[in-house]
This record gives sequence, structure tokens and C-alpha cells, in this order.
Amino acid sequence: MSPTGFAFWLLGGILARLGGLLFVLTGTAGLALNPNAGALLLIGMGTLMWLVGHWHFALRHHEYKSPLARYVFCRWGPAWLDPTRNWGVVAVGPEQPDCDPSQREGRPT
Repeated sequence: MSPTGFAFWLLGGILARLGGLLFVLTGTAGLALNPNAGALLLIGMGTLMWLVGHWHFALRHHEYKSPLARYVFCRWGPAWLDPTRNWGVVAVGPEQPDCDPSQREGRPT
């Protein structure tokens, strides 16, 4: 793996989330001071960058960094876009008792 790819793998999610937050805050301040379409574009780009950062984090760690990002990807997005999909699926084998049947308390055998 190249050093650039390694750096992106380690820092890409953090940089995208922080950059997205900075874009959203800048766009919001611009919209409050001087309402125009450029401010809305900054807010939209910042939101998209923030979501990309959370997607990258979820791909790396198999869980979401924030409940809002989990909600957006699991409820609003298509299933193929969720990087944590099927990570918790475990193969199920034949049923095995938890303990010896003679140790079961009040459960029918």
C-alpha cells in the first residue's frame, strides 16, 4: 500500500468529518450574514463530506461513530450503502443445549 493510501486509511474519516463540519458551520454563518445560494451549497457539500467521513469510519471499525450517521445510513440509504451490513451475522449450526439437561431448572426436557 502506498503511503498516501495508508494515510487516507488512517486519517480519511477524521479529515472528512472535520472538513464537513467546517463547511457546514461556514455555510451556516454565510447564510445568516448574507443569504445566497453559495452558502446553501457549502452546507450541502459539508453534509456530504460529514457523511463520507462517517461511512469511512464505519468501514474501518464496523460500527458507526454517531447515532445520527447510523440512522441516516441504516434507515434512509439503500442497503448496499451500509458498510456495517452483515458484519454481525454468525453462521448457525445444529442446536446444542446450553447445559446438561439434568441441570435445567423448571424447563421441560
